[in-house]
Amino acid sequence: MPGMPIFQESPSQLKSQVYVYDTDTEDIVALTVDSTGSISVTGEVGLASGTEVALAAGSEVALAAGTDIDTVSTVTTLGTVTNDVKVVNGTTGLTVGLASGSEVALASGTEVGLASGAQVALAAGSEVALAASSNIIGKVENELVFTNVDSFGGATPLTSKTVATLATVESDAQDISQESSYNWFIQNEGTLVTQTITLIVEISPDGTNWISDTGTIISLANGVGKMITVTNFLKYARFVITGGAADTSVISCFQAQH
Repeated sequence: MPGMPIFQESPSQLKSQVYVYDTDTEDIVALTVDSTGSISVTGEVGLASGTEVALAAGSEVALAAGTDIDTVSTVTTLGTVTNDVKVVNGTTGLTVGLASGSEVALASGTEVGLASGAQVALAAGSEVALAASSNIIGKVENELVFTNVDSFGGATPLTSKTVATLATVESDAQDISQESSYNWFIQNEGTLVTQTITLIVEISPDGTNWISDTGTIISLANGVGKMITVTNFLKYARFVITGGAADTSVISCFQAQH
């Protein structure tokens, strides 16, 4: 028409319409862009086998439920994993190395197969349940329990004890019910013949009612040491000293093992 310009007077406002074929609807549709002018692309992108995709730091990849990850070479930072991850290890055995002292909590009834000669350290108080008809092959070592105490309750064995003239001194009662071997050592520390003492061994079923073991009175002169023991058996045993014509002192200890 007369007077209509042939060229666009405002080139910056020039727009063009591009049409494409929509494979989903099989229609010809207008191609749209977003607010930044970029073409919006949705859908699936097929990658050839072996293709590598570099993701920017902080990128997230959403996996559909049930997706398998066949090979993971390196993980530098592990955040929150919200999907189940399946590790496919092929024909190579999967080995997990634990540092020395690591603890593994096992559910009740869990069975663990150990190689021959393997050693397992158990925490104090742990219990090991064996299945019926299980066999244990090994060596059990049992260390004897040894007792060594002062006969008169001293802080250390062989603590000096004074025996006054004609006084009666009782040793501590000892429970011998579970001992396989036991005796007392006693020595008169006096230096004078007037410091000779005598003693007798007594036994009791309850630590209260005492009777003489054999009725034999043992004489212990000054400077003399002896070992004394029990002939008959009741749960408790002790000995009773009677002082001589002068004060003296003795050292004594009870020793036993089982």
